[in-house]
Amino acid sequence: MTYLLRIVLVSFIVFVLQVTLVHNVKVAGASPDLIMVLLVVLVIDRKPVAGIIIGFMLGFLQDLGNASFLGMNALAKTIVGYGIARFGRDYLPDNILFRGLLVFVACLINDIITLNVATTFHPAEVIIAFFRYSILSAAYTALLAVFVMQLIDLLPRRKVRSGGRY
Repeated sequence: MTYLLRIVLVSFIVFVLQVTLVHNVKVAGASPDLIMVLLVVLVIDRKPVAGIIIGFMLGFLQDLGNASFLGMNALAKTIVGYGIARFGRDYLPDNILFRGLLVFVACLINDIITLNVATTFHPAEVIIAFFRYSILSAAYTALLAVFVMQLIDLLPRRKVRSGGRY
């Protein structure tokens, strides 16, 4: 139960950081997606159903920050959460380079979905926005995710001793 409460608390903190601080930090018009980083960290070692649920909840939380396209981020993060849970654990090696590549591809898929919904499936606008912002934003998010994953790997883990004690 405390694990679930920690995830909810971290999700709200990441959401507030995304809406307030990170939204203003841009490189060539692109900003990182902290919620995508959180999604990858939470879903990478889970089953696909958990990836769908976590992706939907984080996407819905992100939709609350921009209610004009309610459901767009929930749909995109649900699909991406399923993909990360399905392919990230089983088919990619447990290497920081491949995890960064996984975040990069996940961001691109997320942006393709959201751009299609936001531009009402207008191909020219999707392509222009994709090459102008999405690739740079995905690279920015992947670099941030690699940094966060390296920090998480440095944290001490609990070890189970013989007899079942910590």
